[in-house]
Amino acid sequence: MNYEIIIRDMKGSDLEQVLILRRLIFNSLVSQNFVKEDILINYLKRNPGISSVACTLEGKIIGFLLAGHDGIRGFIYHITVNNQYGIKRIGKMMIDYSLTQLKKVGINTGFIFTQSSTFDLEEFWNDIGWTVIPDKYCLIN
Repeated sequence: MNYEIIIRDMKGSDLEQVLILRRLIFNSLVSQNFVKEDILINYLKRNPGISSVACTLEGKIIGFLLAGHDGIRGFIYHITVNNQYGIKRIGKMMIDYSLTQLKKVGINTGFIFTQSSTFDLEEFWNDIGWTVIPDKYCLIN
């Protein structure tokens, strides 16, 4: 199914929906170990405009991507998409958005540290043109 989706930067006001989505998609053990809201707020302040969310036209957050940089390399730490909305399409849209934002601040290389229990991770990254380094899930573009 093809839904109209808006991709935009993640804001502190999005975090309640982001954490709810995270709990829905992943089991409670993974969610308990996920970064807490206050830490995410600080992360977003340190990396403004780089992490992204995917929203329906009504404003419901159906995906998020947590990304940032250290001034030299960019990093993508988490990507989560509600299964019913098309993981690959929306995941790629958020990746493209966040990579564009990283390039705007002069970051052209980086790594992705992520995992998924909802789809084939290696196939996803290969399909969108990234190279997976086996056993490390460290990717280069």
